[in-house]
Amino acid sequence: MTILKKLIFVMMLSFLFGCNNGESGNTNPSDEKPTTPLKDKYSAIFGGGPFYSGGMEVIDDLKNSGFTTVILWTIHIGEDGSMNFNDKTIIDAQGNYIGDVEWETRLSALLQSPTSVDRIEIGVGAWGAKSWDNIKTLIAKEGTGEQTKLYKAFQLLMEITGATAINFDDEVTYDVASTVQFSLMLADMGYKISLCPFNEADYWKAVYNQVESAQAGTIDRVYLQCYGGGYANKTYQWNALFGDLKVSKGLWCRNGSNCNNGNSPSDIETNLTKEANNISGGFIWLYDDIQKCAAYGNTASYAKAISKGLQ
Repeated sequence: MTILKKLIFVMMLSFLFGCNNGESGNTNPSDEKPTTPLKDKYSAIFGGGPFYSGGMEVIDDLKNSGFTTVILWTIHIGEDGSMNFNDKTIIDAQGNYIGDVEWETRLSALLQSPTSVDRIEIGVGAWGAKSWDNIKTLIAKEGTGEQTKLYKAFQLLMEITGATAINFDDEVTYDVASTVQFSLMLADMGYKISLCPFNEADYWKAVYNQVESAQAGTIDRVYLQCYGGGYANKTYQWNALFGDLKVSKGLWCRNGSNCNNGNSPSDIETNLTKEANNISGGFIWLYDDIQKCAAYGNTASYAKAISKGLQ
């Protein structure tokens, strides 16, 4: 889900397809207050570097935002089983946590009352990343038992981050067999799984069907990318792939040079209002851009837009 790869023609095509509204609009952040999260639907936000190194200021912002789910984006898995959070090495090849010692403290505070956040997810993969190739190779070499590098690392990540779900962002490998094995390993550890597709519908359908057949209830969310490479996605078409699950719809906040691209909070509210009956939630890509384009809306204003749109 890297930004440069997916920016092509998003705004030009936004009025032709249903997923990205793309209207411009200003919102005064100081006028926005957090909303009470909806009981039956959820709002989620992806974030990169600030979710690791932004300090308590970011944590407090998220707690008071109205978002119910925070997705830590993204874990890169090395050939040797080491793991990076973006460009920061956090688990070495021997399985030791070598990241910021205060990260666990900050993330644990994210779930402490008062907070709107009730779920933390860990993203795995990105456009062009080799994580899913390396998952496939590691499983072929070691399997998925409790003594394997993958098992130990994700057990440690659960302890450090407080995450209860792993978000699958495979945009390269698309290997059903190893993804299913990985999913069942995570389920055995107590994780839920969320899928984050933008293409390759047959792959995601096969993963969902096989995992749910083996252990029902493991995959509990689908985050459909409706921006960048997924600009033409239709929620009702993807809903048909995942049994009783309805997808959540993802849109890109204001972003780009001079913040001229993407959606303002008012755009997002309008877009999701039209989709409310087809979706189980809404999500924003990307917190990093909200920080950069704060003049167009703060975190709370985007959460409020989703909640109002889903009513």
